[in-house]
Amino acid sequence: MKLALASLLLVASVSQAQTRPQLTPQQAAAHTTAAYLGDWQPAPLADLATAAPDFVVKPGESVQAAIDRVPAEGKDGARRWVIQIQPGTYRGPVCIKDKAPIALIGSALDASAVVLVDNRFSGKPKGENEPAHPCWPELGKTSVGTSGSTTMLVQSNDVQLISLTIANDAMDGVRRGEAYPPGVGESGGAQAVALTLMGDRIQLDNARLLSHQDTLYAKRAAPDKPARQLIRHSLVAGDVDFIFGNAVLVIEHSTILTRANRRKPGHGGIILAPSTAPDVAQGFLVTHSRLVGEPGIAPGATALGRAWDAGVKAGTWQAGASPNGVAVVRDSEIGAHVGPWAASTSRRPFDAAHNRLSEFNNNRP
Repeated sequence: MKLALASLLLVASVSQAQTRPQLTPQQAAAHTTAAYLGDWQPAPLADLATAAPDFVVKPGESVQAAIDRVPAEGKDGARRWVIQIQPGTYRGPVCIKDKAPIALIGSALDASAVVLVDNRFSGKPKGENEPAHPCWPELGKTSVGTSGSTTMLVQSNDVQLISLTIANDAMDGVRRGEAYPPGVGESGGAQAVALTLMGDRIQLDNARLLSHQDTLYAKRAAPDKPARQLIRHSLVAGDVDFIFGNAVLVIEHSTILTRANRRKPGHGGIILAPSTAPDVAQGFLVTHSRLVGEPGIAPGATALGRAWDAGVKAGTWQAGASPNGVAVVRDSEIGAHVGPWAASTSRRPFDAAHNRLSEFNNNRP
């Protein structure tokens, strides 16, 4: 009996090692915040206590109108423009594109006091000549699309988002797989992005990002453009692929919350979905953070992540040519709701020999 039990434990240990591979200390040395940021030394955060804002947005006013008053990139040197947003809920899409360095600051006392929110989703119908989003029109298409669903899109460099909430509440009314909008469901169309980042040297601090599927899209504007994005002291909440993209993204000293109750019973969640180019060594880094789940999520029901093989059809993935997502979770607390890495979006099974998804020095709460 003892021998049989020992054999079972050995099999379980080998299985866990295959599905949750661990880096060696030497390998982990290449996956640190400093290594991912490279020559970028993050600027000090804008501080209303030391300088008055350039613009103040009050409830009932337009955040977008204030952003539109900021000069274009390169028109005013390197000075940062600061927009203070007073407590309240501001509904509608927000576009920060090709602007001089800018900071949006909410309430330092409570990040939930300032909420930027919209409710568009990928499968939402639209007219062919109707823009899906001010930053991402999707003209010629008859639905909003994932990128067009985003509440805020940042396509500028040197942006700071501080002490505020960015949310997409399109699927907040769905419970246990019921009450989806027409034509939308578990099989597609429910992607509802809260925040899309498409710039370099972007900082979030004391921010809350809330949605369900595809909450945070960390993206390169072009394959040859750098996209380093740093999130600190923040909350990212969702249920499926809710941190995804091909940027270099660092999340540290933050909470990653897996949400419950939207999906049909028995359908688990997925946290990370990187789509890193095969010749790029850095993707997503989660460090010194907490991965927690809402009540009701079964142990192991949430995949730590999967590779997003963007643009790759099932059975056509090619090593060295197709995207091969990089994600490292290290020095963090991972709740019991988190299970192994999952098969990629093109259905290739997780394989530690080919996937670039791994951990280092994590523990249970």
